[in-house]
Amino acid sequence: MNGQHNHIPHPRESSARTNVLYGTYFKIAETEFCSCLEVLAIDQFSLDDNEIYELENKAKAFALKAIVFAAMSIESAINNYAGKHLGDKYYQQHLASLDLVSKWIIIPRLVCERSLDKSGAAYNALKILVSARNKLVHNKSEELNGSDPYAVIKKQDKRSEEFELDFHSSLKALYLLSMEMDFVVGHMQNPLGTLDSTFNPSIAVPELAKELFKNCKDTVLKKYS
Repeated sequence: MNGQHNHIPHPRESSARTNVLYGTYFKIAETEFCSCLEVLAIDQFSLDDNEIYELENKAKAFALKAIVFAAMSIESAINNYAGKHLGDKYYQQHLASLDLVSKWIIIPRLVCERSLDKSGAAYNALKILVSARNKLVHNKSEELNGSDPYAVIKKQDKRSEEFELDFHSSLKALYLLSMEMDFVVGHMQNPLGTLDSTFNPSIAVPELAKELFKNCKDTVLKKYS
């Protein structure tokens, strides 16, 4: 992310692979994230209850898709990276059953003897995103306790706060992971693809994501300065 080439030796410098979808998932997550922010920015002052309810449902749908597709992107990316450098057969036999967070720690270590810093912002955002994805994919309903309305409201408020954090961590995790992996495995072998415009001139950050992008970039550059 500093415009300087970082080459880390890898078993294979290039490969031809099919069904590679992490980039598509990345763009979907980015688009849905921005769509959610756009809806949340709408002034609700002149809206009636039904219109507000509709907007809230739209925002929630966009947020859900941002979280799920961000998680799909990071899983697809690390699986592809492992298959490319360690072989598909080796990956299926020894690594496929690992949880997603462990894959991002172990696989780069096996490939190039380097790994994410577990005390860093990228690793923390990764954990939040994976947890958020798991809560959505393995959603469980629960009985409503009508005898204690205050407790119900308190629990709903807490759940809303957690969901808001999960949403904001979705694209943040993608940006931070991609940016940090430039330093960990190098620009050319970055599992998610580099976001450094020096090496990826076609990169176009949506207007509504530019502040987040800059904050993530500042965080990573400060860490590796």
